Amino acid sequence: MDLSAFQISKIELIAEYEAAVMELYWVYSEKFPEHKNFWIDMADDERKNVEWIHSTIELIKSNKIDYNRDRFNIEAVRIAMNFIKNQIREALDKPVPLQAAISNASSIEDSVAKKKFYEIIKDDNPEGHLLYQKFGSENQRHRDKLNQFRQRLK
Repeated sequence: MDLSAFQISKIELIAEYEAAVMELYWVYSEKFPEHKNFWIDMADDERKNVEWIHSTIELIKSNKIDYNRDRFNIEAVRIAMNFIKNQIREALDKPVPLQAAISNASSIEDSVAKKKFYEIIKDDNPEGHLLYQKFGSENQRHRDKLNQFRQRLK
């Protein structure tokens, strides 16, 4: 499939969004040294998402999977990314309680942009279907990890 520069920029925006979430989790790993491993693990999951999104562009270009053109509203993703960047600035500039960080992470992970980022591809062929399922289950595992961490701290 030929992707226009605009379509590639939409996919890249999702990767930038995931990278911003990764950066926030890295900041939290420094803010909360007693929970550093948890936040680094969360950040590493985001890094994998960024890599996957970049590799997806090549799979779409080579017609192995199809791009879901109508999936993401660019403005909504930009607004969500600005929220994350504000959270990063706040975390760098002032104290953040652990519960607030967990709440921020939960809000981010429960957002439509984050929860369904993998819907940039269609699952209408075998390779696309396998990738779609893999990233759907990986995304759920990631969210479960956060929920389990939250439960342990209650």
